[in-house]
Amino acid sequence: MSSEDTTEADGSGVVMSTVRAVTPDFIRRRFALKFVIVLLVMGLGIMALGAVGTARITEETEDRIQSEYRGLAVQERNVVGQWVQRNRLSTRLISGDAHTWEGDDSQAIQRSAQERLNDFPSDATSIHVFEGLGDDAEVVASTSSSPGTEMAELPQSWAVTKEFLYPAQVHTSTVYSTQSGPVVGFVSPVPDTNRYVLVEASVRGMTQRFHGADRVQGGFTLLVNGSGTVLLDERRSVSTADTDLTLSEYGSGQARQPIDSALALSGEPSGIDEMSANSNIIDEPYTVGYAPVAVSNGPGDWVVLVHAPRAEVFGFAQTVSDFGLLTTGAAVLLIGLIGAVLGYNTSASINRLRGKAQEMEEGNLDVTIRSERIDDIGRLYSGFASMRDALREQIREAEQARKEAEVSRAEAMEMNNYLQRKAEEYSEIMQACSRGDLTRRMDPEGENDAMDRIAEEFNDMIAELELTTGQLKTFAVEVEEGGRNVQQSAETVRDASEQVADSVQKISDDAYDQTERLRDISEEMDELADRLEGFAEEHPEVEFDDSLDAIKEVAEVVNQAVELGEETMAESENVAGAAEEQAAELNEVSAHAEELVRYAQYLGDGLSNFETEEEHEFVFQTGAGSTGPAGDEVVGTAEGGDSGIGDGSDE
Repeated sequence: MSSEDTTEADGSGVVMSTVRAVTPDFIRRRFALKFVIVLLVMGLGIMALGAVGTARITEETEDRIQSEYRGLAVQERNVVGQWVQRNRLSTRLISGDAHTWEGDDSQAIQRSAQERLNDFPSDATSIHVFEGLGDDAEVVASTSSSPGTEMAELPQSWAVTKEFLYPAQVHTSTVYSTQSGPVVGFVSPVPDTNRYVLVEASVRGMTQRFHGADRVQGGFTLLVNGSGTVLLDERRSVSTADTDLTLSEYGSGQARQPIDSALALSGEPSGIDEMSANSNIIDEPYTVGYAPVAVSNGPGDWVVLVHAPRAEVFGFAQTVSDFGLLTTGAAVLLIGLIGAVLGYNTSASINRLRGKAQEMEEGNLDVTIRSERIDDIGRLYSGFASMRDALREQIREAEQARKEAEVSRAEAMEMNNYLQRKAEEYSEIMQACSRGDLTRRMDPEGENDAMDRIAEEFNDMIAELELTTGQLKTFAVEVEEGGRNVQQSAETVRDASEQVADSVQKISDDAYDQTERLRDISEEMDELADRLEGFAEEHPEVEFDDSLDAIKEVAEVVNQAVELGEETMAESENVAGAAEEQAAELNEVSAHAEELVRYAQYLGDGLSNFETEEEHEFVFQTGAGSTGPAGDEVVGTAEGGDSGIGDGSDE
């Protein structure tokens, strides 16, 4: 098992130990109750997971819907911005044609204005050309007013209050009411003149471009200003709508919160608020998406508000939530039903099996254990049946083993008695052998192989020891006798050597005396020869040659005898020295032989304590072709002390 498996097993064991410690015993004893608790925990867990999951999905759905409504508010704001920008550009193009608007012919200018109005997009309702600014401004030509009318008396009086800093500048008004309905005015100066062109566009064209009503049933878009006045109501362009809040009060108090929130936005293009029912707007809880509208050289407090009933906006989210909770409840109910059926069936099977197990525990091994199930419970029944059969077989085998054990016990006791008796017998024989009686032997009886092997091996060992001891005793006697013979022979040879040395010394002394006498004779013969030679020289007439030659021959013979005597003396001295050396060596041999005799006597005394059947002849393990202790080849054997030692011979 790896270290990871061991760690997981230890962790699981700790968890289960903790669970068992905190679980009451009355629950632990009942499988059905534990199963119900497990189902309850599973149901609660699934409900919790389902509720959390549903809430999460609902929240994500609501976030997506809110994001869509914030995006819708931005789209509606862009519709307003594009509509305003398009009309501003158109107004600038019209006012830029200075040749058309110059001159004093108001009728011609009015015809040109009408032509331009006809060419203008369908939302344009009127074109006014006026001269001057302030209270003195008056209409030069108009498609809806009389020339010469003072601008201050008209709804378009706002245009004369504007200040133009450059020729292409266009000012945009807020929504105001005219004979043609609510409009937005766009005014721009005519280059190089004191005249101005005012174009009015109906807001109906703008409302037709809103899509609040298309997204959700009951939805609509409003354009309001910061003071809470509705500038534009999408429902104005819907024929089936019975409500139009254009140029009416939007609401007061809490209802104006989206307007304030939109004007306070910084960094975010849009937002969304959840509002309670308001009879002026929607008589049920509703959702408002808002986005501020930036108009160049125009009002700075326009806000687009996209409205829809909350039930319609978040209806899908509520459906998802309801479906999730319903699915969770159905899953819990289904698990409960399936668990109840399985739990009851399993609990009943386990209870029946527990009853069978109790009968087996009471000793009834003939109980019927059988189940038609093929799952784990069925295999558990089969396992108990196999265990019952195995128990019966084990009991039968145990009974048979008990009987065999009793027989074996009797045999073991008999064998134990036999072994104890033989052990005592063998112990007595071993003690006798240890005291020196090597003639004792153990008697194998064939009752026990191990004891028989011990007896046979012991007998072989004692026989070998007896043979070795007998040989050693014989060897000790032979060594002692041989040592004595060697000592005696050495003493005899030593005496002979001393006698030879004395005789040689006497011979040497006699030879020395004879040599001295011969030397004296030789000297006298030489002197005699010298005198005869001198006499012959003095008396030449006398013949001394023969006598002189004879004397010289005698002197020569004497000299040879002297030399021979000296050689004899030298050889005598050598012989005497050799005799002395041999005597010294024989003294050493005699000492070694004496020491060997002492050792042999000590060995013989020790071996005499051992009793053997007979004294065995000691045989040196030598022979033709065998090697001695030094590794040299041995030619023959020596038996009974006849080893060639101490035979008195001397080479």
